Amino acid sequence: MPQRDQSPITALEAWQVTPGSRLWVGGNNVNARREIELLVAQAPRPPEGELDCAIIAPLTTDEALYFARKVRSRVISGGGVWIVYPKRGTPAEGEFTGNFDDMVVALFELGFAEAGVAALSDLYTSTGFRYQGFTF
Repeated sequence: MPQRDQSPITALEAWQVTPGSRLWVGGNNVNARREIELLVAQAPRPPEGELDCAIIAPLTTDEALYFARKVRSRVISGGGVWIVYPKRGTPAEGEFTGNFDDMVVALFELGFAEAGVAALSDLYTSTGFRYQGFTF
C-alpha cells in the first residue's frame, strides 16, 4: 500500500494550525489577508495571552518586522510566525516591496528559526519561523 507523502499538503498543515489553535492575523496586504481569513475563520483569536501561531501579510519588510515584534511575547516557545507574500511572476508580485533576505535575518535576531515554506494559493506563499524563546 502506498504511503502518503509526509510533507504538508495545505497551508494549514504547514502552519500547524489545528482545531483550537490560538491565532493572530495581521498585516496590511488586504488581498492576502482575505485569503488567510477564509482558511482560519473558525480559529480562536484571543485578544491577549498566548498564541500558537501568528500569520502576517505585510506590504513591506518593516511592516513584517513590526508585527513580528508585536506578537513575539505572545507566541509560545515552538509556536509559529508565518509571513505571507506574493509569489514571483504573479499579478500580485508588486504587493510586497520589502527585502525578503533582510526580513529573514531580522526574524533570526528576534529568536525565530526558519520553519519552511507553504503555498497559500496561486498568488501567495508563506515562509514560516518557529519561536525558539531567545534573542541574539
